[in-house]
Amino acid sequence: MKTLNLNKLTILLGLFLVSAFFTTGANAGCVVNAAGAIITDYTDDSGDNGENFPVTDTVADEDFAAGAQKDGCNVTPAEYKLVFYKYGICKADPSLGDLTSCAYLFEDAAGIEHDIELGVTESLPIPEFAIEPGIYPYSYVLLSNKLGMKWSGTMSASTTGNNASGTAGDGTSCWTSGRGPTAAAYQNNSGGAVTTVHGNTIQDNQITIQCAGTMGTPAFNYEILTRFSEGLCSAALGATGDKQTFAIEGAGQGRGIPTVSLLTTADVFATTCQNAAKIAWTTALTNSITITEDSTFEMLMLATDSNTMLFSGSVDNDIYKIESGAPRIMLKVTDK
Repeated sequence: MKTLNLNKLTILLGLFLVSAFFTTGANAGCVVNAAGAIITDYTDDSGDNGENFPVTDTVADEDFAAGAQKDGCNVTPAEYKLVFYKYGICKADPSLGDLTSCAYLFEDAAGIEHDIELGVTESLPIPEFAIEPGIYPYSYVLLSNKLGMKWSGTMSASTTGNNASGTAGDGTSCWTSGRGPTAAAYQNNSGGAVTTVHGNTIQDNQITIQCAGTMGTPAFNYEILTRFSEGLCSAALGATGDKQTFAIEGAGQGRGIPTVSLLTTADVFATTCQNAAKIAWTTALTNSITITEDSTFEMLMLATDSNTMLFSGSVDNDIYKIESGAPRIMLKVTDK
């Protein structure tokens, strides 16, 4: 067994590096004009009750054809703020909670908070680690379910947003205001705030994007992924921490089937939105990772079109909020 140097684990975030692992999947990106501004048409009234569907995206989904007007599309964040607890590779499936076959690149009970910037390669501040040579068909990441996102962009038409205090402003320059945190699911049908282990969320329908005539300085907007399944936080989570398995995604070494569950602070499966604290992300790899004594490691995170920008869905020109969803993280292993 060989001890590997800590600087061999890096975080890479950017279009070129990440897109090589996601070329088989289609992300719905906001359609922009020649100047790079998101095309926003607030005269559209194609919603069921005449609501504005102000934007279009580049990819069809189950409800909309490609190029159809809708009330949201995907954007690329400038920066993420994440807290990591564990990153490992496993010889047996860890998604049911048995981690005894896993070897860790790092594990930290208190968590390692790290800002991940678009296009920046950094070393993650972790101790040296050792991985036993062998074949590993699974990767495993444990991170906080409170995710920070920082974004700014321009719109083709004047758009109304709110600052962190809730004061409205108009313009074509918009950015994350720092208002929040928001929740993936709320307490009740009226969007009631959720009490979580990270503190209380704000109520739904509060605008968390600021707009003005000139660009401001974006702040981190936080979203707490309170549940993965459809439902309210007044109801219990689904079995095994609201476990969800997605379709196969990625390409090359990172291609595989992802499964996510919510865990508590004690690393057992969460049963409610209120005790959910972490995301356990397992990828069943299409091609197992082979570790040798000369292996080096890179940690990659999907950046391109990874966050959803939502507009109000009413008859107005209001922007609403940015959503994250579970972050896509993959491990790339190479030999010298």
